[in-house]
Amino acid sequence: MSNRQKVHRFVIYCCVITLFVTTLTSCSVRQKRMRQGSYSVQNSPSVDTQMVKGIVVRNDSEKKQLQIRELDTDEINTLAYGASSIFTDKYKEEKDGEQIEAGMILQADYRKDDGWIVSAKVPEDVWEYQDVKKFSFAGDEKMMQVAGKKYQYSGMTYFASGNESIEPMEFNSQDVLTVRGIGIRVYSAVRTAGHGYIRLTNYEDFVGGMAEISNSLMVPVSDNMLITVAEGTYRVTLCKRRASATKTATVRSDEETVVDFSDYVAKAENIGEVTFHVEPEGAEMYLNGTAINYSKPIALRYGKYNIVVSLTGYETYSGVLEVAQPSVGSPININLLEKKAEVATSSPTKAPVASSSSDSSDKVTKKIDSNHTITVSAPEGVEVYLDNVYKGLAPCTFTKVIGSQTITLRDEGYVTKSYSVDILDDDKNAKFSFAELVAEEEEE
Repeated sequence: MSNRQKVHRFVIYCCVITLFVTTLTSCSVRQKRMRQGSYSVQNSPSVDTQMVKGIVVRNDSEKKQLQIRELDTDEINTLAYGASSIFTDKYKEEKDGEQIEAGMILQADYRKDDGWIVSAKVPEDVWEYQDVKKFSFAGDEKMMQVAGKKYQYSGMTYFASGNESIEPMEFNSQDVLTVRGIGIRVYSAVRTAGHGYIRLTNYEDFVGGMAEISNSLMVPVSDNMLITVAEGTYRVTLCKRRASATKTATVRSDEETVVDFSDYVAKAENIGEVTFHVEPEGAEMYLNGTAINYSKPIALRYGKYNIVVSLTGYETYSGVLEVAQPSVGSPININLLEKKAEVATSSPTKAPVASSSSDSSDKVTKKIDSNHTITVSAPEGVEVYLDNVYKGLAPCTFTKVIGSQTITLRDEGYVTKSYSVDILDDDKNAKFSFAELVAEEEEE
């Protein structure tokens, strides 16, 4: 055999070996992908799949299971996922299964025989608002307002805090939500940051004064103080006449933080005392969105405050008060003008000034209805607070305040609970009966 024939046979031999190795490698990779479940459904006609479109109500990352409740029914599908499951968000970006949150709306394709998720995506018609801090509910109309728009909710809407379902009235104005829906429908609203409570103790010297919470919330100081705030760290300042005291408090969701002022030492601060004279009698005054009893002098730290005075049948007064000295001097006179359609009247003594705080304008939606009452009948024996003001032990009855507000229930040894309520201007008494509080040791 010639050398040329030997070279030719050697080349053929090498080609055969290369082809054999390539075939084995390809088969091995294909089998491995099939074992992992990554082989596409389209290339595996024997795989029988089914589709579900619904709300994720739980993601068990340890068991790698999703519970998806169908959009308009109470049927829940428990599906498994893993590395081969493909998840994509609304922008077609891939996500890991552990990143899927309760409240997300998904369209999932899964194997019928074992409930394994092959792929899941957020449908293109789903909208989502994150970090929602301003929201409200109109329970009589089943409407929720978010980002200045109204959406409809139903008994099938998923309201939750973490993985626990709650009622809409259990959301608090201090909470932060993520809200999702399709069209005009809200399908889920999940609390992503909650609220807790500040309880003041040993503060008798300041009763009748004012409490400021990090310059964002003002509350009259009264007996049995319990203040609802968003979770976070705050400077709590009490002031009365020219005395003040400040403490720092860190508040966690659904927990009560005690702030003790027993070590208070009297000292003069930048506090001004202001006296108001308001006509007509019965008008409501708000400082930075908080209702104020102006029948006696009010101690305020130096600074600027938005004032709103209102009474049914009269023009609402808005102005800005600056406190910069120990005593403002003569009383500040505010005279409301009667509303008279198309009738010329004399100008007010001071022109209204638009409030620079949108938050305070949002809160000034309440008025006193002295002819009617609010009654909280249950659970019996708990402390009842209306917008941080103690009202008594249930069952208790107090003057009706119209508008959106918070009723808080507290009892020693039990988890404090808050409810957001809308008190209607309907010439009727308002009555509430709430669920029993949960004992602290029963919490998981």
